[in-house]
Amino acid sequence: MRNLLVLTVFATLTANLSFAEVIEHPRNLKEESTIQQKAQKRWMWSALALTAASFADVHSSWGKVEANGILRSSNGTFGAKGLGVKAGMVGGILLGQHFLVKTNPRLANTMTFANYGMAGLKLSVAARNYKIDPPKYLLR
Repeated sequence: MRNLLVLTVFATLTANLSFAEVIEHPRNLKEESTIQQKAQKRWMWSALALTAASFADVHSSWGKVEANGILRSSNGTFGAKGLGVKAGMVGGILLGQHFLVKTNPRLANTMTFANYGMAGLKLSVAARNYKIDPPKYLLR
């Protein structure tokens, strides 16, 4: 009996919510448009930051022994192959984000935070890589 009562109350509240009037957002369309444009500009700046951090990571790894087999060249160091893979990954991420932000502009803020987070991670890896010496057998 108690379950039936709870179910009835829940169904009544749900029905009332579904027939509720739509409350108009207090902002007008022009304000909303400028807010979304600013969010997209912030996303573009974060994409630039991610790209710059990726290049810093590549610069810090260039010519050093690479532990990742996917990025490793034939002589065991980071080189053109690693650059291509990393550039392809960042390009694919940013291209996917571009289409997501274009179809749903409200995702721009989320993608902005994700890009700044990835950029920070890449910069920390680059800082670590700068402390590593290149292999002696390649220096001449």
